[in-house]
Amino acid sequence: MLENTFQEGNSFIHHSDPRIRLLSGFAIAFAIALLKTLEASFAAFLVSVFFIFISSLALKKVVKTLLFANLFIGFLWLFVPFSVSGDTVFHIWRWAVTYEGIKLALLITLKCNAILMVIITFIATIPVPIMGYALSSLGLPDKFILILLMSYRYVHVIFDEYNRLVQALKIRCFKPGTNLHTYKTYAYLIAMVFIRSYERGIRVYQAMVLRGFNG
Repeated sequence: MLENTFQEGNSFIHHSDPRIRLLSGFAIAFAIALLKTLEASFAAFLVSVFFIFISSLALKKVVKTLLFANLFIGFLWLFVPFSVSGDTVFHIWRWAVTYEGIKLALLITLKCNAILMVIITFIATIPVPIMGYALSSLGLPDKFILILLMSYRYVHVIFDEYNRLVQALKIRCFKPGTNLHTYKTYAYLIAMVFIRSYERGIRVYQAMVLRGFNG
């Protein structure tokens, strides 16, 4: 998820103005979120699939992203069909599955996937530095954009730091289990990530001050 998965491409969407992509992406996603019927949501889903195809994105990566998101959406299907009152379709033990519950779960699933595909097409295809310039030209506060860009840059650094610490544990033959030693080790690991992140943040801030940063 930290890689520039969708930012490289030669479609007209990749070459269009990033400001138009941002505005279009958020406007379409907002419109989809307001849909109330299955028919309209299914139509929005098909349009979103069409957007994916015309943007010439790698379908394997798109499907992988959608599957990851649907792991969380799938939890809705464990509760919503049982929790919405209405006409009973069938029973699972003592719990009734209602038509209205299935309809609501399907509506949410279609809308979430449609919105995600719109975001992938219009927003995830914009490189983050260019997105910063686009947001600035649209009038967003410079401090907000600076926080966005710095967060994106140093999430990668923190993730790399975490991987180095995990690799160090593996070299020392650490094997996780359900015991006090494992819990202490993970606590130390999390603490070290926070400490090193804080120390790196101090160094970055000092380097920026030396270069005249006063934000």
